[in-house]
Order: sequence, then C-alpha cells, then structure tokens
Amino acid sequence: MAHFKPILTLAVEHLFFADGRCTNLVFTTTPATRRVLQQYQLAVKSEESGIAIFADQEFSVTFDSEAVLRFEVFAQDPYFSFYTLETQNKTLPLYYSSKNITADNTSLVLQDELPAESQGARPVRAKPGDRTPLLIVDIDLSGAEFATVRQAEAAPVARAIKFNTRDIYWKYYFFGELAKLELEIHDLSSQMAVAFDPSDEVVAKNGKAFISQIPIAMNSAPKQRFQLKDKSNAGKILIKRLPNAGVNLISKSRDLRGQQILVAEIYVNQ
Repeated sequence: MAHFKPILTLAVEHLFFADGRCTNLVFTTTPATRRVLQQYQLAVKSEESGIAIFADQEFSVTFDSEAVLRFEVFAQDPYFSFYTLETQNKTLPLYYSSKNITADNTSLVLQDELPAESQGARPVRAKPGDRTPLLIVDIDLSGAEFATVRQAEAAPVARAIKFNTRDIYWKYYFFGELAKLELEIHDLSSQMAVAFDPSDEVVAKNGKAFISQIPIAMNSAPKQRFQLKDKSNAGKILIKRLPNAGVNLISKSRDLRGQQILVAEIYVNQ
C-alpha cells in the first residue's frame, strides 16, 4: 500500500489581498507533467493558495533531469492584471522556475522570458474557448533540495510565488449639486497624505473630476480615508468618507502634464 508524504508546498502570495494569500489561481498539469507524475508515483493536491506535491515513500527511483513538473496557471479573477505589478507591460504567460529562486531560498523569481522550448508552443489563435495561462511554472525535482525529501523525517521543500500590488491613480467624478460647489478632497491620513488636483477635462452632465497627484497601491480592502469639503464654505464637510476605488473601473486618462496614465474611477452623485 502506498504511503504518500508531501515533498513540496508552493504557496502564492499577493500584497493586494489583506491576508496576503492569493486564492484565485488555478494550477493545471500538462500532458507531459501527468506522465512524470505517473512515472515517479507522485500526486498533486490543490491548496487554497497554491499546490502541494506528494510522493510515495516506498517508491525509491531517483529523480533525474526528466523529472520536471510543468503547470499552466490560470486566473479566475478577470481583473487580476489590473492590480498585479508583475503583469505590467508584460506578455503573458509569465514564467517561474524552481531553478531560479531568491537568495533566501524561499521564493521563485520571475524570469524575463519563457524557455526556448516553450516559445511558440501555444498558437496565437487557439481553438475557441482556449485561454492563455497567466503563468507557467516549472518544478525541477532533480534539484539537490529534493534528493532526500522522500525520507520520513524530512520536511517538504517550501516555496512561494510572490506578487506585488500595482499603484494606480485615483480619479473621482462628482455630479449633481456637489459639482456646483468649490470642492476639495482632504486626506485624513496622518502620514503620506495624498493630494488631489482638479482635472481640466470636460466632464459630462456638468460634472467635476479630481485626480490624485500620485498613484495609490491597490488593495482588496483599501484603508484610504478621503473626505470631501466645500472650500467656499469654510471647509464645510460634505462627505465624511468618500468611497474608495476598486479594480472594476480602470480606464486610461491623462494627468495634468498630458501623460497617459491608468486611473481607478470613482463616481459620486449627490
């Protein structure tokens, strides 16, 4: 009877999420990977924020150069690229390999390009319904760290893929009675306060737009506390807490210098 034990845990972390765990990626095995899993008596288990690889302790064949597990990883969230820094100005899929890790031996490093044998492997125009993976991840089990990992007392190799959140300008649109007033957005944060400038663009329905002077790190649970005041009325508070930006309303805009930027739009009608 087979006795399986974990030999690798791969966790996906993302600064966008409040708890740091990225749970919206799906790891799928390629046909070649399924053959390797069978050849070496391995099993893959999906975890909440990654995968774990298990090996049969009674199967003693040494991992060789052919023992490479390739995973195609898909994002379940269509907005993933909007809040992920690593996807900015990159052609998908991104590539990670267990051969290239950080100096502290904890995390896989994003590679500049796919390995030669992967380039062109997926057609530009695939069959209907086919999707391009967000990531391709190679786990090379022939590495030294896996040499003794099957032993009962050995702890599994722990690795991570870490994503950083993307900084995006916030842009508020005000309509109705609010747009008739001399508005000012005030940041209640005690440190690194963010200022907003009136936009010179023409807004529909006589509205007004304000854009942040600096981009703001996107987060699933934003902690920004912006307040709307009436400058012409001794700074009277109009809205104690303005709504924060989300990732579902991202568009292109221009800053006051005419440079094209991405903005997270927030609409306020009152």
